[in-house]
Amino acid sequence: MKDKITEVIKKSAIFLLMEITLILVITTLLFFVGVTITKWHLPIITIITIIATLLFYKKDDIKINSTAIVIGLIILSVTTLIEGKVYDTTADGNTYHKLAIGSLKNGWNPDYEDSKDRKKENGNPFDTSEDNINTLWIDHYAKGTEIYAAVIYAFTGNMETGKGYTVILMYIAFGVLFSYLYKDKKRNLFTSLAIAILVPFNAITAVQIFNYYVDGALLITTLLIIYSLIVQSTRTNENERENLLLLSCNIILCINIKFTGLAFAGIFCFVFYVYWLIKAFKQGKKQFFEEFKKYTIFYIVTVVVAIGIVGFSSYTRNMIDHGHPLYPLSGKGHVDNMVLKEQPTSFSDKNHLQIFLISMFSKGENVSPSYSSENVQPTLKIPFTIMDGEISNYSIPDIRVGGFGPLFSGIFIISIIATIYIVVKFIKNKNWNLLVPYLLILGVTAVLILALDGNYWARYIPYFYSVPILTLAYLLWDKNKKIKFVIGIIIALIMFANAFIVLYVNTKSTRNNDQYVGNRLNEFLEYYRSTDNVEIELNHSGVQGALYTLDDLGVKNYTIKEKIDNSREGYFFKY
Repeated sequence: MKDKITEVIKKSAIFLLMEITLILVITTLLFFVGVTITKWHLPIITIITIIATLLFYKKDDIKINSTAIVIGLIILSVTTLIEGKVYDTTADGNTYHKLAIGSLKNGWNPDYEDSKDRKKENGNPFDTSEDNINTLWIDHYAKGTEIYAAVIYAFTGNMETGKGYTVILMYIAFGVLFSYLYKDKKRNLFTSLAIAILVPFNAITAVQIFNYYVDGALLITTLLIIYSLIVQSTRTNENERENLLLLSCNIILCINIKFTGLAFAGIFCFVFYVYWLIKAFKQGKKQFFEEFKKYTIFYIVTVVVAIGIVGFSSYTRNMIDHGHPLYPLSGKGHVDNMVLKEQPTSFSDKNHLQIFLISMFSKGENVSPSYSSENVQPTLKIPFTIMDGEISNYSIPDIRVGGFGPLFSGIFIISIIATIYIVVKFIKNKNWNLLVPYLLILGVTAVLILALDGNYWARYIPYFYSVPILTLAYLLWDKNKKIKFVIGIIIALIMFANAFIVLYVNTKSTRNNDQYVGNRLNEFLEYYRSTDNVEIELNHSGVQGALYTLDDLGVKNYTIKEKIDNSREGYFFKY
């Protein structure tokens, strides 16, 4: 019975992963032939996903497959419904994310048009301001989550419903990992639940479940890629087809969530690709050519879909129009590096390792030129302690310093000590089949930390979360090793508490903000119904995304002014 339950959980997770992936692939394929997003996209793609899932698992029990699909649909529906009742009050959410989502929902074809082309006469509820800097990001950045959200928005008519992708990906990670550990690897229930919960539930995802930030989604897809690479490296032929499906879907998603996803997915996959070929070569020429053919074709197809189809409007167009796939962050005419501009001034004379360690052992807060004066710098703290005013800072979805959570510095120390122990143990036991993949992950993580800017900012280094997760998996793997298992339980509880603190603070802050916004919008609607036209002053030109909320509420007759005398607060505007 328990095997059937875990199988249903896993397949419902894979169904949802296929749903998100097919939404991106089918929608972007339709862009090529001039078909933009409509309210029919979601139901049609859902039917296609159901058929694809049943065909993929056609040899399995139809009752299990059908139950899994129903559960997946329930999770998608409930998540969408709940998200639709919560307002995103973040700056990023109401600037470029919503502007991209709303433009896509209202007919923007990013393969052939710039976002400024979507004006009132083209079906948008407002004309995009010519000085709105967010159009630069919308036109050129990866659009994976925005395309998904726009398809949901087109179906529901509620802008807020599209931001459920983080929660859905959290469930996907839980379902895949729990089934693998509990059913395939026969681990005990505590081990399976602890790892399956703590991979998706962390300080980065916990603060982004009610907004349009994408770093939590990037973290989960990155860790699922690492998971699939480990499974593929230590596999038997059983479930290889399923694992490659997981790997392919997560590569496509990861690359199209953020530009950094291209680096993370690309580097980890390339390193393991080389490892697989070396391993096959040692087994003989025949094995080498079979593995070379299989993995080369697999990666070529996946990359073509990820960059040439789903990523055409960003990576490919950027290359064609500006000579660099990562424009405007790189290439001719690129903008200044934001992570360098936002870092504390005391980091200017520090190397990447020093910056990383200072942030890791600092009080969680937004210490940067945008949030504080230049003479306010990171505050170092003792691990496992919480400083005055620190907890409330974790309601900030893009917290700059100490962003992995208030207790993470202690978790970091334990993880580093345990990592050294694990490596020594693997070498001593000559367990090369586990040691090499483990060292590859640690090596890539170290290179990325030392090579890339922004490693003080937790949401920009999601791959690092794999270090404590792998430590936890090792400690909890064998219940009969009492001391290791007890230490693993303690670390698991600390990691859960670390994430739960962030979730609690974020939920409380979201509830208060949502209540405030709801009251302000109710007052605005009452005023709107009493007049023929409302004059609106946006908080700044970039928050035009919030105007889609007014469109959803049926507010059509308003005029945007640069300055008005009234000071009544709306939703990122005055009236």
